[in-house]
Amino acid sequence: MGIHDLSQIWPEWRIEGAPLGAGSFGTVYKAVRKDSLVESYAAIKVISIPKSPSEINDLRSEGLETDRAVTSYLQGIVNDCVSEIQLMESLKGIQNIVSVEDYKVVKKEDGIGWDIYIRMELLTPLTTYITKNRLSERDVIKLGIDICSALEVCGKKGIIHRDIKPENIFVNEFGDFKLG
Repeated sequence: MGIHDLSQIWPEWRIEGAPLGAGSFGTVYKAVRKDSLVESYAAIKVISIPKSPSEINDLRSEGLETDRAVTSYLQGIVNDCVSEIQLMESLKGIQNIVSVEDYKVVKKEDGIGWDIYIRMELLTPLTTYITKNRLSERDVIKLGIDICSALEVCGKKGIIHRDIKPENIFVNEFGDFKLG
């Protein structure tokens, strides 16, 4: 199943345009839902495990010779992803942390693996924001305070982020900075 089959997961949501971005863990798309006169937007991240058939071949060459061994190994990765998503869901509503709205794990029909779909609030990546907006001294201070607030919440929950970088910082329409 691919992103084009999103209607099987969330029938009310439709992908709009080209991917917003892609990283080592997946591809993010803009989605829209239209109810009567209201349009709602979300970001949908798709993580494929494995990323490609060649990853299965690599696992086999590293000693996981059977489909069962490969599946078991990849299931562990899926379980780790789901645990992290559930942790993010528990932080929903925290002002300076990206809000995860929903997720689905779908077994691939044509082989070994899974696709994980994560629906989140739609935000602007900091790296995109700063190409269109010059950050004032006040903005930089706000960014620091907002991200420190997010890290303080993480600390209270026993979470160590381990990947603070511009690509994991986002901005909402009100100018609030959020940690992803």
